[in-house]
Amino acid sequence: MLRTPMLLKRIAAVLACFVAFVCITSVSTAGQLWDFLGVTQIDDSRDHGKIQVTRRDRLFSAIQLRVSGDSIFFDRVVVHFPNGTSEEVSVGNRVSPEGSNYLIQLSGERRGVESVDLWYYRQTWTHHPRVILYGW
Repeated sequence: MLRTPMLLKRIAAVLACFVAFVCITSVSTAGQLWDFLGVTQIDDSRDHGKIQVTRRDRLFSAIQLRVSGDSIFFDRVVVHFPNGTSEEVSVGNRVSPEGSNYLIQLSGERRGVESVDLWYYRQTWTHHPRVILYGW
C-alpha cells in the first residue's frame, strides 16, 4: 500500500517534466521560425512609416506585423525587394497589441526584403504604437 502513493508521485513528476520539456521546446522552436527584421515608432503627425530591414541575409515567404502600444488601422503595406520590385498589399484592418498580428504571404518564391512601407490612418494615440516586423 505504501508503494502506490510513491509510485503515483513518481509518475506525476515524470509527466510534469515531460510536459514542461515539450512546452519549452515548442516555445523556443516557435521563436526560431520568425526572424526579427526591424521596428518603427508610429508618429501621429504622419499617415505612413517605413521599416528598413536589418536582416538581409535571409529569404522569406511571409512577413508579420506585430503592434505594441495602441492599435493601428492599416490601409496598405508596400514590401520592397532588393531587385527594385515591390509588392503592395491592401490591408484595411486594425491590428491591436493584444496578439492579433497581421500576416502577409509574399507572392512567388522566397526572397529577400529590403524595406516595408506602412500606410495607416492618422489618429491621436494615448501610447504611441510601435510596429515590429518579422519574416519567415
